[in-house]
Amino acid sequence: MRVELLGPLRITGDDGAEVPVPAGRQRALLARLALDPGHHVTADALIDALWPDEAPANAAGALHTQLSRLRRVLGDRVVHGPGGYRLTRVDTDVEEFERIAAQAESASREDSPAAVRDLAQRALALWRGPALADLEGRGPAGAAAVRLTVRREAVAALHIEARLRLDGADAVLADLAARHAADPLDEPDAARYMRALAASGRRADALAVYEQVRSKLADDLGVDPSPVLGEAHLDVLRGIEPVVPEHRPNRLPQPLTACIGREDELAELPALLDRHRLVTLTGPGGTGKTRLAVEAAHRLAAAGRTVHMVELAPVTDAGKLPEVLLDALGHNESVVARRGDDPETRLAEALWGRDVVLVADNCEHVVESAAALLARLLARVPTLRVIATSREALGIRGETVVGVGPLPLPGRDDPLDAVRAHAAIRLFEERARQSDPAFTVDAANAAAVVDLCTALDGLPLAIELAAARLRALTVDDLAARIGDRFGLLARGPRTAEPRQRTLRAVVDWSWDLLDPRERGVLARMSVFNGSADLDAACAVCSADADDIAGLVEKSLVQRLPGGRYRLLETVREYAASRLSEAGETADRYERHAAHYAGLAVAAEPHLMRAEQVEWLDRLAADHGNFTAAIRRMIAAGNAPAAHRSITPLSWYWWMRGHRREGQELARRVRGMPGDVDPIHRARIVLAGTWGLWSGWLDPAEVDADFAQAQALCEAHGLYERDPLLLMIPLIRSLLADDEDALRAVIAALDPERDAWVRGIGLLFASEYSERAHGPGAALADLAEANRIFMRLGERFGLIITLQGLAAERMANDDYEGARGLLIRALAAESEFGADLAESVIAEYLWRLDARHGDDPAAVLEKMREVADRAERIGNAENVIAASTSAAICLQRLGRLEEARDELLLAETRLPQFLDFSEVAVHLYRELVKVAHDGGDPDLEARAAAMLSESNWPFSS
Repeated sequence: MRVELLGPLRITGDDGAEVPVPAGRQRALLARLALDPGHHVTADALIDALWPDEAPANAAGALHTQLSRLRRVLGDRVVHGPGGYRLTRVDTDVEEFERIAAQAESASREDSPAAVRDLAQRALALWRGPALADLEGRGPAGAAAVRLTVRREAVAALHIEARLRLDGADAVLADLAARHAADPLDEPDAARYMRALAASGRRADALAVYEQVRSKLADDLGVDPSPVLGEAHLDVLRGIEPVVPEHRPNRLPQPLTACIGREDELAELPALLDRHRLVTLTGPGGTGKTRLAVEAAHRLAAAGRTVHMVELAPVTDAGKLPEVLLDALGHNESVVARRGDDPETRLAEALWGRDVVLVADNCEHVVESAAALLARLLARVPTLRVIATSREALGIRGETVVGVGPLPLPGRDDPLDAVRAHAAIRLFEERARQSDPAFTVDAANAAAVVDLCTALDGLPLAIELAAARLRALTVDDLAARIGDRFGLLARGPRTAEPRQRTLRAVVDWSWDLLDPRERGVLARMSVFNGSADLDAACAVCSADADDIAGLVEKSLVQRLPGGRYRLLETVREYAASRLSEAGETADRYERHAAHYAGLAVAAEPHLMRAEQVEWLDRLAADHGNFTAAIRRMIAAGNAPAAHRSITPLSWYWWMRGHRREGQELARRVRGMPGDVDPIHRARIVLAGTWGLWSGWLDPAEVDADFAQAQALCEAHGLYERDPLLLMIPLIRSLLADDEDALRAVIAALDPERDAWVRGIGLLFASEYSERAHGPGAALADLAEANRIFMRLGERFGLIITLQGLAAERMANDDYEGARGLLIRALAAESEFGADLAESVIAEYLWRLDARHGDDPAAVLEKMREVADRAERIGNAENVIAASTSAAICLQRLGRLEEARDELLLAETRLPQFLDFSEVAVHLYRELVKVAHDGGDPDLEARAAAMLSESNWPFSS
């Protein structure tokens, strides 16, 4: 039985069912006993709890009356002894909270923030409201409530501190704001809030918080701020750099059931990892390799290790493995990055110097590529450790292989206690209780359970599937049916692997127990690449929620945290073969593509508004489904469906850093013959030309493609159907360097309907304003664009306009103002999950520090380190940007020849097409200055000529 006091009083029985809570003074009596479960509470203490103001004349008799009534609810769990009364065989949420809180505090003392965060979160989740909420807040109940509330606040503070370290300032700002509003005089909370605001680029807001607290302390209490608040104030004044978390939060799957029967492996894995760095869990499908890996990952994380898990089963293109691992690490590319580097190099750098455990699950279908990639990563990153699961070993030098086989089985005639102690039987019993809570293995059914588990060869997946059927069948029926089925299958082809025969038999048997509708839904679920939400599962599979829930109950479909569903890989392969047998594969692929095309269409408008980060995350959850849909439609030669699937994703590909992949898919779809809606033929141009901004594509070829798209728009009146297509004439005017055409397009835009396009157009126009009228002339265009993007809440435009406004501040010698704007831009950029090392905005701060910092020698040393790191990760643009800032420092130090050589060496790394290369603009500007100061007119003229040819559209 469980008694819960952290909120309204609640009692649950051993079966999990809620027990009616007693009324009147029995509630206070139960609460007082439950505050000390297992310990005697004296009669005097109980009387004090029941009558805190004044006890009745016959207090002892009245107490006995209340105890008698309480026993009617709790039975013999209320025990009398020489020391008073106590509760037995009862656990409480208070006891659990105190235990986990102590563990969190211990982890904090040991400086293990990941463990603190997870433990504190578990402790806080136990609270359903104020402690002892529905009891009279006086006497012992009031004192206990105060003590527990103070402990809860301490744990909440630990949780905030750990999240601040692990997840960054933006992740905790909302919680800190709420805590500060609830208690404005809590100075430690106010100090945390100030630092987080400053780290998010909101220095003025941080200082305002200090002033508010200082004034309130003076007015209400007549005291000055404490040292903790004063130190935070000084830190904010000195300047706190934006906090983008170095270590992303672990995104480990949350298991819904206990891991049974793998205690030895779990105990052995940490030591094996420390000795060998690569441990591969091998075994046939269905032995529980993934479940073991997940449990090991959680235990390592609880011990303070940084653990990331990546699911490889949905990967269809082995060449995308580095990107898949980068996504698992949370290292998304900057939203404004313009780069063409090697993802594997970025991956190695993301892991460099970090004590990370990477769990790579289901490697078997990409085993050669996965083995090669992991071997290279382990060689390049000495601190990396890997747990892999695969049906075969990876074959890497230094690999330690742990075989995960079937669970051991008892003998049919073993004593009952010995039978129940075996892992296979414990697993069956635990899973069976999910179907029948009253089920237990006893003398009457033990033999049948042993027969059943033996027939299933002790395979955990098979045992779970069998146990799920107890909702409809008895154990004897199960054992009889599965025995007959395996007898038949044992006479099948001898050339098949035994594991394949056995596992196929398990799923065959489970399939046969489904009704025809359930079989159809299960087969159709195989079309998803990875997981799917309920709406997708129902739409694509012609199902309803009950169908999906029924398959979850039968353990054939897994329900994941967050409300998504997937098939185990073994079941997915089986279901796909059944779908093919039914002749439905092509039709379901089309339904799948249509559903995700519809999702992309619905999402697209949100990607240019304040909710864009939330929607980008929603689309990212289905990235595998989007790419699978497009590739399937390409393979089927279905040009209309392929175009419908890809065109709404243009902004998603860009914002999430999947630019190379999106560009390549767009190229393939554009080349497909067929009768396609002109709007899709026009829109795909926008999806496939991002390389223009990075120097990957020839502007002349891009212009030719845009010309065809513009002709389609004008011939079919497409601008009215989709105002985003107005980007085509805007970009063409840039390609032609035609200011009149650009301003004519802007003038024709509707300020409300076309707000986003207008904002981008004004950004383009600001460069022409500066060219014609000098620094400061672009301010009006930039300010209006900034207002548009602020109103829309669209961060990409906001980042670029803040960048341009910062350039205007620098032109007016307002370097602190410029830095503040750039920090705001950096904070907005970090909302997309971009790694700070990949930031485009950071290079503006480099140049600012290089030109106006107090110590150019120190900045020069920093730029050398930045360039080295950028070189390691293959980010050529940041190598050039760091070299340009280094050259600025060398100029200030009077080392002109070195500055010239630095720039000339960086020039050799510029991309092929420079028309729209921003790093080229900054490099040639510095080269003009260096050549002029060094008395080299030929070099100055060449650099000036290169600069004049640039079409970079954003004022800088």
